[in-house]
Amino acid sequence: MKKTWQEKLKDEPSFPKVLRLEKGFPCYNAVHKMGAEAGDDVVLVNPSEVVEIMKQVPKGKLITIVEICKKIAKQHGVPACCTLTTGIFIMTAANAAE
Repeated sequence: MKKTWQEKLKDEPSFPKVLRLEKGFPCYNAVHKMGAEAGDDVVLVNPSEVVEIMKQVPKGKLITIVEICKKIAKQHGVPACCTLTTGIFIMTAANAAE
């Protein structure tokens, strides 16, 4: 049976993960534009961390994926956050809220 959006928002026990950024990573170009280099640490987080940051945004204001990733990276003490998984979690949270 297909998972609901709410089920997809559940945290995975194997996350967060910190990996060494490689040029072949799907999020490499995006995090490289944000200043990360191959060999830097990049964090992949659980959906709940992304949702918590989104909840802190005042009504009528917005936050970009770059700003969310910078906050997450800072929280984990690494130079970068995977923009691909973060973007997926943003979309999942939006669909779960409907």
